[in-house]
Amino acid sequence: MTVVTPSTCEGVKEVNIQAVIFDLDGTLLDTESLSCRAVIDSFELSNLHMPQNIRKELSSQGDLLPWELKRRILGLRGSEWIPIVLGYAQENWGVDMANLDWREGWQSRCNNDDESRKQIVDTFWKSWELRLNQLCEEIEECPGATDLVNRLTELKIPCAIATSSRMVSVKKKRCRHEDMFKCFCHIITGDNPHIKRGKPAPDIFLEAAKQLGFHPSECLAFEDSVLGAQSAKSAGCHVVAVPDGRMEKQAFASVADEVLSSMKEFSGKRWGLNHVNMSDVQCGEYSAQ
Repeated sequence: MTVVTPSTCEGVKEVNIQAVIFDLDGTLLDTESLSCRAVIDSFELSNLHMPQNIRKELSSQGDLLPWELKRRILGLRGSEWIPIVLGYAQENWGVDMANLDWREGWQSRCNNDDESRKQIVDTFWKSWELRLNQLCEEIEECPGATDLVNRLTELKIPCAIATSSRMVSVKKKRCRHEDMFKCFCHIITGDNPHIKRGKPAPDIFLEAAKQLGFHPSECLAFEDSVLGAQSAKSAGCHVVAVPDGRMEKQAFASVADEVLSSMKEFSGKRWGLNHVNMSDVQCGEYSAQ
């Protein structure tokens, strides 16, 4: 069911979208559950030992991170989300952090141990990417993703990906989904040298619009996280949010023009994409054209 935000109310002027920019994780590819599993496994891979009772508890919950933690790290780059995870693990799970305090506000308490922290973050990041890469063959697309991308391609609407993931990770994640990925003109990743700041800063969407050759106001962005939606909106893009089912939809009220439960609900009419209606895919109309 579509959740209508204030900006989707009657009377809002329709726009003429020329290009579409997609987030990757949780938007095009359903990587989030596998990402959680990789995060949990990375503690042992990084020699940060998690108490056995905590590991069993997480396993019984499907190897998912607690939502109170997951919602804080959606859309962030590894260098930003890993300290949050380490702080949560130290405070809530009793994980030994080798005498380093990662709890909330650690930046103001740290005493010339930046190199030690950087080494731990780098090790954890590499462990997480390695584990996630091992799980890549299990990655499924998000509902409606390939159908929507293919339809936009048929209509010659250029598409790009703007993801906080590093390029090496994207190359692994795409291995089962080349039919979809071949439709993208550009893939901008978090380690692109032109991206100085990660989401929610606008850098990555500004770069995506630039590479597509359109002003951000002519671009429609699909995002699953609030930080990602903030990034796209601050760049000047129009935003459609397709959040995790656990996310409070109202969190997108000020940063998304439309909130959907799935890309299968998308209709392009208000965006000037009059021949893009995902309900037609369900009826087989596109394939008949």
